[in-house]
Amino acid sequence: MVLASRVTAPVLEARAMKQRRLWPAFVVLALALVSACGGSGGGSSKGGITVWVDAARLPVAKAYQKAHPDVKMDIVTFDGDGNGATTLQSKIQLWNRAGKGWPDVIFSEQANDPVWMAQKPFDFAATITDLMPDSVLSQWPATSTAQCTVDGRQVCVQDNIAQVVLWVNQKQMDAFGYTVPTTWQEWAALGTKVAKEHPGYIIGNMGESFSHWIYLWGNQCPLSGVDGKTVTINATDQHCTEMADLLDPLIKNGTVPPLGVFTPDFAKQYGGDGDKVLMMPGPSWYSTSVFRDTLHIPAGEMTAANALSWNGETPVTTGQVGGGPWIISKHATDTKDAADFVTYATTEFNPTGKNARGGYPAYKPLADTWLKGMATNHYFAADPTPALKEAADKVWGGWGLVTYPDQPVWSDKVVTKLVAGDSLSSLLHPFGDALADAAKAAGYAVAGS
Repeated sequence: MVLASRVTAPVLEARAMKQRRLWPAFVVLALALVSACGGSGGGSSKGGITVWVDAARLPVAKAYQKAHPDVKMDIVTFDGDGNGATTLQSKIQLWNRAGKGWPDVIFSEQANDPVWMAQKPFDFAATITDLMPDSVLSQWPATSTAQCTVDGRQVCVQDNIAQVVLWVNQKQMDAFGYTVPTTWQEWAALGTKVAKEHPGYIIGNMGESFSHWIYLWGNQCPLSGVDGKTVTINATDQHCTEMADLLDPLIKNGTVPPLGVFTPDFAKQYGGDGDKVLMMPGPSWYSTSVFRDTLHIPAGEMTAANALSWNGETPVTTGQVGGGPWIISKHATDTKDAADFVTYATTEFNPTGKNARGGYPAYKPLADTWLKGMATNHYFAADPTPALKEAADKVWGGWGLVTYPDQPVWSDKVVTKLVAGDSLSSLLHPFGDALADAAKAAGYAVAGS
């Protein structure tokens, strides 16, 4: 008997990164198990595979199930975000003690989950190169493969790349007579102009739990340089302070508000038919998941421009704002079907309509197919794909994945203080200290000042 799933949250890629300032109260595994024959939602000891997915990945699990009726599947939906919550760690430790119950495949919205899953005491993630052929795995970008490699072992494959570009409301830019900026400095200068000439419009936002990935990572601020069990954290490095200095006037004048795009206040102030989003640096999955489905910005307005550079230098972009890894359990009893499912999910599944992918597929041949669909999508004011394709090769590798979560630290130490009126520049030092504390608690040695 097949285990079905019931999901109450919207099926959006954007769900992967939703704002959670009070994250501990909301970190729960929302298991939605409905079965005509019952079931525990654990491992597939009776044959077949058990797959854990978030709401956004539920369509691919159902599609595989429909296309492979001979494969018995238990599909469990859970909250794969949690801003780095430890709930999944507790589950795996419980299964390890019991010696049973492990799912065969897990999709996580947390890019750093494979790091701890591959190490003791969890020891959960299988070596992907033992299960999927090199001819397939070689089609992932090197930066994507690097994020899935732990202690020299590839333990996951990314679902999509979350490269950051500059999203632009081309209709409003043309109406105001503005030129799309190419550098952070031009973008900031335009923000000052917008505040005077068109108050109420915004050019970005700083209220996400991942805003530091977009802005600080975008200027190579050294907050997560990993070398074995040592992590470099230097929040007062010039690359950090100069970005903070650039952002502070924009936060103050209201063009970069400390609000998250998934909050009701943001949608009310900046979304809808009277949308006030002039520009917004953000990942590829913002394309429809945020602008169309969350903010309800009308068709024919938004498109993507190239990632911003710092003073004309070669631009770098973030690649960790979503994306999400697929992990196969080393305890899987049917590794062939588990690997076949992950291969299907990452290299074949590319639907249209309401279940269409919001994010840029990490697997290159599928990315080419996705780009063709985006290029002809009538929602956009102009073809967004050249900028998306360009940014896919500009992901800076200076931030490594670690076992501890940094999103809650940013939300607690920075976002809440920005709302209270503090400057970003004044918050960098305590933010760095809090990151260092989190790193040490996770067993890392900390370098930097």
